Amino acid sequence: MNELAHTYRHAIKYLFIPYLILLFLLVYPIEYYVQSPGGLSEVEDLIEVDYNLDKNIEGSISTTFVMGIPRPTIFMFLAGYFNRYADLMVLPTNYQTYSNEEISQISYQDKYISVNAAIIVAYEAISETNPEIIIDYQAKTMVFGKANYLEHYADIAFGDEFVSFKGDNDVIVTEVSAIGGVATTSGPYEFTFKNTEGTEYTLSISKNAESGVFGITFKNYYLVDSETTFPHYRLTDSNIGGPSGGLLQTLSIYNMLSEEDITHGLKVAGTGTINYDGSIGYIGGVKQKIITAYENNVDVFFIPYLGDVSYDNYLEAVNVCEAYGIEHESWLIPVASFQDALDYLEGLGD
Repeated sequence: MNELAHTYRHAIKYLFIPYLILLFLLVYPIEYYVQSPGGLSEVEDLIEVDYNLDKNIEGSISTTFVMGIPRPTIFMFLAGYFNRYADLMVLPTNYQTYSNEEISQISYQDKYISVNAAIIVAYEAISETNPEIIIDYQAKTMVFGKANYLEHYADIAFGDEFVSFKGDNDVIVTEVSAIGGVATTSGPYEFTFKNTEGTEYTLSISKNAESGVFGITFKNYYLVDSETTFPHYRLTDSNIGGPSGGLLQTLSIYNMLSEEDITHGLKVAGTGTINYDGSIGYIGGVKQKIITAYENNVDVFFIPYLGDVSYDNYLEAVNVCEAYGIEHESWLIPVASFQDALDYLEGLGD
């Protein structure tokens, strides 16, 4: 009887071990980032402008997104390793102290800021020929980063607006650049913020004894005043984050305001951040975006080309096309600004 029980226990043990290994592979996260091809997202699904023009938009303008997984499980990592279109990289240093939820919050904040910049650039461009278009926006200082030693870490959210700071001798300042001049002791000091719901809150925060700073990173942005801007627009929630859709968002918004259809019936896509002066910036995930565009049969794909021969998205994209046997000369279009992309599309009409 004892021998039978002993054999039974051994059988259970050896059968259970593979399940434990499988469970470990499925749930254990590692400090990596897996990036693989995603899809196209039409900008009209994200933003809708209330401007009735007697025209049909025959083509489409889409951003290109990739599938990014921070801290993948070992199973996800292995799946990415054997995917010829995926890239594996160590989790960026600036993300290593953040949870996956916080990384998502940063990504969505980047997208929100990008959409506002796209609205500003598009409305300002079209207002040069159409005085009916009005764009109004204000500069805002918002929480961009948090150190893990920041006091009240959980109470301050990414994207919360900085309102004021009470320094030594009760001096109140409303500019982040002035904080250093009045925060001469360790504190505590009173910071006032406004959350995304518009509610103000005040917290007492001291400088960290080791670093000598508070542990908050701020960044200045311009946010559109939707009440005084004309025509009005509506934003739709989306699970796609990041700022790299800025250029295509700008083109699509411009097309919604223009009397002419700049798509000319074509499937237009691309990538590139947008700056307030209309210039565009570098992006990541070039390989995955090129593969995505090629598999979705886009007619025109805009990509940043800023003339830097040591590192340039366009040159990187050309190398990707050559590595995967993709013909690129007819649809891969290098641009340095919104105006470059607009000129190209308007030229197609000629």
